[in-house]
Amino acid sequence: GSTQCASMQTLHTERLRLEPLVVAHAGALYPILCDPRQFEFLDDGAPASVEALRERYRKLESRRSADGREHWLNWAILLRAGDGNATGFVQATVQEDRRAWVAYEVAHAQWGQGIATEATRGMVEHLMAHYAVTQCMATVDKRNERSWRLLERLGFVRADAALTAPM
Repeated sequence: GSTQCASMQTLHTERLRLEPLVVAHAGALYPILCDPRQFEFLDDGAPASVEALRERYRKLESRRSADGREHWLNWAILLRAGDGNATGFVQATVQEDRRAWVAYEVAHAQWGQGIATEATRGMVEHLMAHYAVTQCMATVDKRNERSWRLLERLGFVRADAALTAPM
């Protein structure tokens, strides 16, 4: 497959539009990322400020690590029938060996609706088709049953500290 970088595509699933993450998404995502329920199983805390989140997204807009060896692919999740504001994000760090670390975050108000599953599935399919990714991995807290179930629905299998999906 071909590789692409700065020209990330908007992805469409049945209910969602995944837009390449840009600084402009920080305003909608900041309140979601400040909800303490989002961090029950995560090491990261809330962003210090909306400006700090904008600065992080500015760096991610490069779509590449500083050494150029990794693709940093981040999409804001928008409900196609929604108000046009992001309700979360999916991200992938694609390595030179064609393996990708994936992560997702969806607003607490949308938990249990299959949004994270649908968005992650759409991203993984895109990674396989357009970045020649052969394996996806995710790190999950052992207590986070909701996340384990989501990844297992997508074909990931438990392997030590991470879930991996053969492609």
